[in-house]
Amino acid sequence: MKQTLDALHDFFSQFGLPVYAGDNIPDNVKMPYITCDLVEPEPLATALFNASVWYRNTDFITVAAKVDEIKAAIGNGASLKTESGVIHIFRERSGAFCQMRNDPNRETKRAYLSMLIHCNTD
Repeated sequence: MKQTLDALHDFFSQFGLPVYAGDNIPDNVKMPYITCDLVEPEPLATALFNASVWYRNTDFITVAAKVDEIKAAIGNGASLKTESGVIHIFRERSGAFCQMRNDPNRETKRAYLSMLIHCNTD
């Protein structure tokens, strides 16, 4: 599981924002940041996982631009090397890769990303 956590953290960190697993966000952290589910399917299996891009802003332009960066980096699939193998992530294509989510605070903008993860690790 740690290899998966490290690989996902490294992948999402390349976009210049802090990355947190799930809702494990430290106190007093300010937006923007990325959160991602920690999902590890059985070896050679595939599972759905989600990440969110969070910004404090009055419009969706900045968060949409960051989503475009992530989408381009995943492309038709991204391979993330680990100590004992590789993890592949793909954009979810049977539904929506990205959904803009509402928040009670109108200045909080959240892009909810749906992806597939395939683990070939020990």
